Amino acid sequence: MLVSARPPVDLLSDSDIAAIDAAWRTIVAEIGVQFENPRATALLAEAGQRVDGDTVLFDADWVAAQVAQAPPAWTWHGRNPERDIPVGQGTTAFAPTYGSPFVLRAGERRNGTLQDLRDLVALIQDADELDVAGGVVVEAQDIDVDVRHLHLLRTLAVESDKPFMAAVNSPVAVEDSVRIADIAIGGLDGRCALTAIVNSNSPLRWDERMSDAMMGLARHGQAPIVMPGALLGAMAPVTLAGGTAQMLAEAFAAISLIQVVRPGCPVLLGVGLPITDMQSGAAGFGGPDLARGVVAHGQLARHYGLPTRALGGGLTTSQVADAQAGFEAMQGIKAAVDARADVVMHAAGWLDAGLVAGFEKLIVDLDVIASVCVEYGPIAVDADTLALDAIREVGHGGHFFGVEHTLARYRDCFHRPALASTMNVERWRAAGAKTAEQRAEDLWRERLAAHEPPPIDPAVRDEIDAFVASREQTAA
Repeated sequence: MLVSARPPVDLLSDSDIAAIDAAWRTIVAEIGVQFENPRATALLAEAGQRVDGDTVLFDADWVAAQVAQAPPAWTWHGRNPERDIPVGQGTTAFAPTYGSPFVLRAGERRNGTLQDLRDLVALIQDADELDVAGGVVVEAQDIDVDVRHLHLLRTLAVESDKPFMAAVNSPVAVEDSVRIADIAIGGLDGRCALTAIVNSNSPLRWDERMSDAMMGLARHGQAPIVMPGALLGAMAPVTLAGGTAQMLAEAFAAISLIQVVRPGCPVLLGVGLPITDMQSGAAGFGGPDLARGVVAHGQLARHYGLPTRALGGGLTTSQVADAQAGFEAMQGIKAAVDARADVVMHAAGWLDAGLVAGFEKLIVDLDVIASVCVEYGPIAVDADTLALDAIREVGHGGHFFGVEHTLARYRDCFHRPALASTMNVERWRAAGAKTAEQRAEDLWRERLAAHEPPPIDPAVRDEIDAFVASREQTAA
C-alpha cells in the first residue's frame, strides 16, 4: 500500500463543485433513476421516495443524507490480518485486473481457464505491489458457469491470504461469497471482508442483477463498489461535466438504496469515466480524458466524504504489452494516486480494453506500480541524508564511489526495477536483446516456478472445500 507524500490534486473550483452538485440533484429529482427490480423500488417507496413504474424520483436532500450515512473509513479484512486494508485512512491499495474472458500468455491469446486463474492468483499473492487478491481476475471458461463462481471463490480464499472480492453474478453467488469469506476469516462478526463491483446500466438505470447484488452485500454489511457503467459520448454526455453529474446521480441513487437496506453499510464510490472513440464507437480506456476524470472525481468524493475505487489503474486499449500499454498504464496509475484513491482496480494485468488478462502485462504493471510508489514516497531530510561528512571527505573534484556513506547504502539507495533494463547495449545484446515483454515472460515463469502457497489452517481449507463440494452437488 502507498501512503503518498504529496497532497491530492484538485482540478475543480468551489463553483464547479456547486454546479455539479446542483446538476445531480436536478437529475435524481426531475428525471429520476430506474431500478428494474421491484424489491428495490418497494424499499425506496417505503423510505418515502416517489416511484413511477420502475423509475424513482428522489428527494435530493434525502439522497444527500443517505450518502452521508456511508462511513468515511473502514477496514477490508483478509484471511491474514496483516493483509487488512485500511480504507479511507490515507492509503492507496492496488488490486489486479478484473472480469476478462481471455488471457494472453506467452504470446497466445485464448479463453481463460481455471489453471490460468490459479496461476494469476499465485503471481498476485507473491507481488508485494498488489494488496488485493482480486475477484474475477479471468473467467475460468473450462468450468460450468453454474458453479464457476465457487471455484473462483475457493481459489481466492485458499490460494491467497489477501482480501478478495465477492462473486455477484447472482443472488446465490453473493450468498456463497459471504459464506466462504465468513469461513476464511473466522467469522464476519460485523467485519467487512468483501467488496464487489456493481455497475449501472447507463444512462440512469440499475438492472435487476446489479441491484440484487448491492442489496445482498448490504444485508451482510459487505461493501459494494458503486461504479456507473457509462462511456462519455455513448451512455453519458460527451462532456466530462455532464458525464460526472450523471455518474453521481446514478451512484448516489444506488448508495441511497444500500443505506436503506443497512444504514452505515460501507461503500466505495467508483471514479473515472472512459470515453468513446467518436470515429469507431469503441470504448477508450486510457489517455488524458480518463485520467483527468479520475482526478476530478476523486476531489468530488473527498467533498462528499466517500472512499473511492479508481478506474484509473493499468488501463489500456492496446492488445499486447507494448509501449502504448506501458505509457497508458503509467498515466492511469498516477491519476489514481493524484486522486488519492483508496483502492485502484485493474492496476495490473489489464489489456485490450479489459477483454484480456495478460501475464506479461501483469509484470509490466507491477514495475509501474513500484516506480510510482517510489516517486510519490517521502524524501528523508536529516543529518544522515544531508551527508555533509561525505561531502567534506570527497572535497573538490573527487567522486563518491568509495566513501563509507555510499558503501553503506549502494545496494538500496536507488529504486531497482525488476523488469526495466538498466544494462548498456553490449550487456543487453549479450543477454539476448530481449524486449520488456520477453523479459516479463521470463519473470512470470520464474515466479510461478518458485511460488509456494500461503499457509492456511487445514481445518479452514477443509471447511471451504466441503462447502464448495456441497454447493456443487446442489447445483448439479
